[in-house]
Amino acid sequence: MKMSRLPGVGFASIAMVLFSSLSAPGAAGQAPADPIPPDPAVIAGTLDNGLRYFVRENDQPENRAELRLVVNAGSILEDEDQLGLAHFVEHMAFNGTENFEKQALVDYLESIGMQFGPDINAYTSFDETVYMLQVPMDDPEMLATAFRILGDWAQGVRFDPEEVDKERGVVIEEWRGRRGAAARIQDRQFPVLFQGSLYAERLPIGKTEILETAPAERLRDFYEDWYRPDLMAIIAVGDFDGAEIEATIRERFGKLTGPAEPRPRIAAEVPLDHPPLVTIVTDPEAQGSQVGVLYKQPPAPRGTIGDFRRGLVEGLYSGMLNARLNELRLQADPPFMLGFFGQGQFSRGVDAYQLVAFVAEGGIERGLEALLTEAERVVQYGFTSGELEREKTNTRRGYERRLAERENQESAALANRYIQVFLQGSAYPGLDTQMELVDAFLPGITLEETNGIAEAWLAEQGRVVLASAPAKAGLEPPAEDDLLGVFAAVGVKEVEAYEDEAADAPLLPIAPEGTPIASEEVLDGVGVTIWTLENGVRVVLKPTDFKDDEIIFSATSPGGTSLVSDDVFRRISFALSVVSQSGVGDFDQTALGKKLAGKAVRVSPSVGSLSEGLGGAASPQDVETAFQLIYLYFSAPRRDETMFEALKAQQMAMLANVDANPNLVFSDTISATMSRGHPRILRSSQLASSLEEADLDAAYDLYRDRFADASDFTFYFTGAFDLPTIRPLVEQYLGALPDLGRVEEWRDLGIDPPAGVIETVVHKGLEPQSRTQIIFAGEAGYSLEEANAIAAMADVLDIRLREVLREDMGGTYGVGVGGSLSYRPDEEYRFSISFGSDPERAQELSDVVFEEIERLKAEGPDAETVDKVRETQRRTKETNLQENRYWLSRLASFERAGRDLNEIPSYEWIESWTAEQVREAAVRYLRTDQYARFVLLPEQKVP
Repeated sequence: MKMSRLPGVGFASIAMVLFSSLSAPGAAGQAPADPIPPDPAVIAGTLDNGLRYFVRENDQPENRAELRLVVNAGSILEDEDQLGLAHFVEHMAFNGTENFEKQALVDYLESIGMQFGPDINAYTSFDETVYMLQVPMDDPEMLATAFRILGDWAQGVRFDPEEVDKERGVVIEEWRGRRGAAARIQDRQFPVLFQGSLYAERLPIGKTEILETAPAERLRDFYEDWYRPDLMAIIAVGDFDGAEIEATIRERFGKLTGPAEPRPRIAAEVPLDHPPLVTIVTDPEAQGSQVGVLYKQPPAPRGTIGDFRRGLVEGLYSGMLNARLNELRLQADPPFMLGFFGQGQFSRGVDAYQLVAFVAEGGIERGLEALLTEAERVVQYGFTSGELEREKTNTRRGYERRLAERENQESAALANRYIQVFLQGSAYPGLDTQMELVDAFLPGITLEETNGIAEAWLAEQGRVVLASAPAKAGLEPPAEDDLLGVFAAVGVKEVEAYEDEAADAPLLPIAPEGTPIASEEVLDGVGVTIWTLENGVRVVLKPTDFKDDEIIFSATSPGGTSLVSDDVFRRISFALSVVSQSGVGDFDQTALGKKLAGKAVRVSPSVGSLSEGLGGAASPQDVETAFQLIYLYFSAPRRDETMFEALKAQQMAMLANVDANPNLVFSDTISATMSRGHPRILRSSQLASSLEEADLDAAYDLYRDRFADASDFTFYFTGAFDLPTIRPLVEQYLGALPDLGRVEEWRDLGIDPPAGVIETVVHKGLEPQSRTQIIFAGEAGYSLEEANAIAAMADVLDIRLREVLREDMGGTYGVGVGGSLSYRPDEEYRFSISFGSDPERAQELSDVVFEEIERLKAEGPDAETVDKVRETQRRTKETNLQENRYWLSRLASFERAGRDLNEIPSYEWIESWTAEQVREAAVRYLRTDQYARFVLLPEQKVP
């Protein structure tokens, strides 16, 4: 795109400004070329064999360690007859190693309470393979065994031909599960996006013909070629002694050896000097239309003080441009449903900047023009001083918040950060250093700098335009020349300057007069205090020290949309969401965002089917703003016609092709069947017609009614606050909420599951895929014991069905099992089993599921599985009790169920359930005369 420059601003002048700013005295006491100092909390080193390690002590969560084995090798290194084998090797690491036969590795980890998936996992990408473990720290042998596992993954994987053949089916099912419109579009875009590069030919999932036939020897060849210490890193972050862990790594992994004649680790190049490329793809199952422009760039260095400052400048540009794109999205007739600008690594050795828009059908050219016009607006006029100051404020606050939580960083997040340090060579300064650099550089960044980088980022060389849309009658996608014409037109277009409208008015013009607390109840056992105000509002508070910069809250009141007729519900269901997104008082959503710049606060009201309420979060220093917003969402909600039209247009665009999406059609069928066609449960295809009936006035009136009386609201707060500090805020703002003294309850809408046996087959989709979902549901008396038995039964079957359907039969990539017992609006149970498979095996696998259910009814779970499930429940509870969100959820759910809050930290239910209770629960709830089975098959399977 040819773009005019901002007057007087060129690349040379920008470089001079940047250099002079960096050279200024006091800029953190360092020169631009100085390396960013590493975090002193990290113990890092390189062994004689080339293996690198990163060790960090961290106690979030307590009593846990996060371990990673990172291999700098992925699918890009495969030979022509190995396509997909890098990923296959990763699978085999869980199917037999030097110290763990077959499934013994997973069995051991589950026996110590770790879950396959959340705590035990791995991934393979183009350029790397990463293995991940979380382990408890209360037994030294567990950590020793975990390092033994990492050692086995590094150089002890066996490739038993029998196990390879069993896992072959699992890998193919993973490939199958990923197929669909998105995969087909990607298949056609990648050759253009990666034109001239090996990346276009090395998707990690590989080719099925190779996955089906590759001998075990070729997997072993890849493993022996590339799993070597000079391409590896060990990462350990957790609640341990760092020096001891470093010694363990040195002793255990220093023994690893590499091949005598190692193959060179190539770096696949991606050409940057090509002319503009365009790809336009249509697919009959595409959910919507989108267009993107990607600008490939040489990689930006990331290791020096100057690089850090440049990153701040680029981040400010990104934030300001995205704010403008978001404003466009909220117009009455928006050019796109979502538009954004992004920057970062595109592939090894290549960075990229991209503009992306999700648009309505037929809106690709308009959406592209809107994206390019906003970029051109910055080139011609730049940003405003108000925009820059807001973005600086937001940026600095983000660093302040991270610094405030420096003692509460999650171990998993830190471990994942060090993965990128190893793979990309990026710096890893401590949070104190980052804050010092921000304080030194952020104030001096000028509009000239942020404005000047706009044109440099949007060059013609290395540009790729990607567009996709549904293939359907009456929808003609644009031609390549049409899209190139948009660039030409915008390149000579005179655009108007952006007008920054920011209100200076106070958020809350007049402070309310509240009411005092009328009563107090203290539950010392769980550290919970309950206040009841004179206006009837109840407030349940749980101060914690889990996070230093986090307060989260929710509120609930019975009623919701259950109190209106089905006809009214149809007219207001969408519009209610508009009211909650329309801002408050004199501030629409955009103005509110500007007003709250630099504040860490979020409040979101909602009206659900059985209740109304709100949720949110705030930093302790911004908690009064949160209380003000709560008060305003009660007293001064906004009716915003522009927001209504904008969100309606977005929803209509999203729903335009839902009938072509096989997964949506399948889930709609399940919902309609399990609700017996209740009018409140609308299919996706019915939502479009309900949008046409949407009534903003009716929704606004209902919202006002639902929030007109706070006397039956209960608020829940957890996080970093103390009672004396929060008390006056509760009294002033919650105490000022309206009190009408209404006594209300939700209404049972009669949404009940069907009786008997239902077998439903849905024929939809082009891919050779099948999905099966089996649902057991019906009436059941609620009790804590029964709820616990159903939860344990779900965990038992989850393990058993994974072992049989995935590991033994190779028939599916994964099985989902879940069960619950509800007490409102009816006392009902619901138990679901779902899996994907080859359509030819759907019936076979379904039959095996029922066989395993009958086995569970007859024999109950074996002792080993019971121990696994119980230990997993213990470990999950152990970490949950350290989370504010867990406490917030439990406080509300226990009160709804009429349970004693003192029971929340109890492990009694985990220790009390028995194998016999699980067996009896299977007999009661997994009845062969009361279930629904749904099967999704491809369209070509229709007789």
